[in-house]
Amino acid sequence: MTHNACATVKWNGGTSWPVESGHGCLGCSEPDFWDGGGFYKALSVPADPLKFVAASSVVGAGVGAAVGFANRASKNAARSAHETTTLADLEK
Repeated sequence: MTHNACATVKWNGGTSWPVESGHGCLGCSEPDFWDGGGFYKALSVPADPLKFVAASSVVGAGVGAAVGFANRASKNAARSAHETTTLADLEK
């Protein structure tokens, strides 16, 4: 059990506090609270995170190159379809 005025004062300018939003009391007013480590324990850890990072980097580079080529083709098509208009054409 902790001893604090969270239920009265509330957090975030009086908006809410952990218990009111459905979370258990964290006990943040207790001595040595901030030295206790994290609140949660990971459910699982990726087997080989570097493999996933490398694969996603390769996929990202491939997608980036494909988008670049598509944009370049679109820009070239717009440039070739462009008609130059002169001031004499506008005065007609």
